[in-house]
Amino acid sequence: MLGILKNKAMYALLAGLISCGYASASAQVNKGIAIKGKVSFLNPETFKKYNMVWLYKGIGKDKRAVDSVKVNADGTFSLNVKSTVSGLYQLDILKWQTASFWSDNDVDITARGYDTARTKTKNSGFVVIDSKSPRTQLINTALYQKFLADKEMDLLSAEMLTARNYMKKDTSWFTYLRTNGLIRQKADFENLRLKQLIKANPNNPAAVYLLSLLSTDKEPEFFSAELSKLLDQYPQLEEAKQLKKEFLAQNAIKNALKKGSVIPHIAYNDPSGKAVDINSFKGKYLLVDFWASWCGPCRKAIPEIKELYSKYKDSGLEVLSVSVDTDNAAWRKAMSEENMPWPQVLSPDKNKTMASFMIIGIPTLYLIDREGKIVEKYTGFSAKLKTQLEEAFKQKI
Repeated sequence: MLGILKNKAMYALLAGLISCGYASASAQVNKGIAIKGKVSFLNPETFKKYNMVWLYKGIGKDKRAVDSVKVNADGTFSLNVKSTVSGLYQLDILKWQTASFWSDNDVDITARGYDTARTKTKNSGFVVIDSKSPRTQLINTALYQKFLADKEMDLLSAEMLTARNYMKKDTSWFTYLRTNGLIRQKADFENLRLKQLIKANPNNPAAVYLLSLLSTDKEPEFFSAELSKLLDQYPQLEEAKQLKKEFLAQNAIKNALKKGSVIPHIAYNDPSGKAVDINSFKGKYLLVDFWASWCGPCRKAIPEIKELYSKYKDSGLEVLSVSVDTDNAAWRKAMSEENMPWPQVLSPDKNKTMASFMIIGIPTLYLIDREGKIVEKYTGFSAKLKTQLEEAFKQKI
């Protein structure tokens, strides 16, 4: 009987400790959290309207603006988050830097703000986030690793440039860096560090933010497994549910864009406003070129595409240029300058088009066979395209 009473007492004590822990965290969330910050450099007069801090809630495409505040003349700012459920929040600081944190404890931000360097870069530099929250501390650790990785890349790029300049005396240094140097393996090492940080924090819901930094192309199995663990442990975690939704959508697009798959249907308007349906090219080989007027590499690729079009148009090659310009006048001006002798269309929604065709950089080209199926995707103009077209028309496929 005494043993039973002891066990009951122990369970009661444990339950009390757990409830106290939850009550403490809940009390912090219910009363809200304070966000205080200091920015070292404000935007100059020309961009002073951006001397603001914007607050966003959520992750990925589900991220939404919830508040904003003007930064004071001395660089200070303050905001409050009031929510019954803690979660991921992000700050856009003067349109130059971002900061992420978990809303279960107060945060104190120290940011550079405006980039005073001669060569200015958005999201460069490290934003210091002080907080007692273990969740925010995990996010901050991951962001600090990313900051160091960016600094390492700057050094490696400088070394590569120095080696290139040294080639007149000796090519061995540059050849080694290009083939076996750290710069080629760096991304893999970064992924390994991030994976280890995720695995070392299995009970921290803020690991969802770390998963959002992971390359799902390289680590789909790990990403999926860790995300499932998070959802099992925190089934109501909105950020995890959104990340899963985007991951599944991305996988669906990948499967739709595999070699041998039918190209996704598009019907965009040409300069006269007439819709050009991609299915109207069936029966011929089609090269779809995603480009923009402001894209230098895109413009440089056009003479190469003209050469291929001239060589194979009588054999059954068609070209369709899809612009992702948001400035209609700039698109029309570039078309006039380039004088491309094939159909031109303008995407009505740049972001949707780039997501639907998994475009991470332009020019991106797709070679489509006579049945409307994907032969190959090229990021940038590729000599491989010339070889594949030569083979296709030689064999009269």
